[in-house]
Amino acid sequence: MHKQTKKTKSDSSKKTVKPQNYSSDGKNPIWCFNKIDKNGKFAFDLERRDFQHKEVFKKIIDYSNLTWAEIKRQTHDDGKSKHHGLEIESISNEANKRFNEMHLEEYSDTIFSFALQNKLRIVGLRENEYFYVLWYDPNHEIYPYNKKHS
Repeated sequence: MHKQTKKTKSDSSKKTVKPQNYSSDGKNPIWCFNKIDKNGKFAFDLERRDFQHKEVFKKIIDYSNLTWAEIKRQTHDDGKSKHHGLEIESISNEANKRFNEMHLEEYSDTIFSFALQNKLRIVGLRENEYFYVLWYDPNHEIYPYNKKHS
């Protein structure tokens, strides 16, 4: 006679805990400068003649004291968001080409633009609370726009 062994059923009723969607909107931005583009038209280069040092660093300090939610709620006079994500398809051809040259394709859904003043922008990559500065855009050329009544 064979000795019978009792097979135990594996516990298939175990519940898997799905991770909650992480939102960093309640956190302050952490500014990172290790992905800066040092070449090309939009180089974040402190030696540029058109680099507005005081304005850039004043705003970086100011925004560091806000949460991402507070930053995203800020609007222009026309009610549009001042700071927002950018679609890779909507950035200029020159910026798109540079983005690819820097091998940043995997970050294409994290491009974010900070409006510092009228046309001045800082564009980078937002990953959770981290903001990786890429470009300095003094003339709002990375994300071209057309005013309706111009």
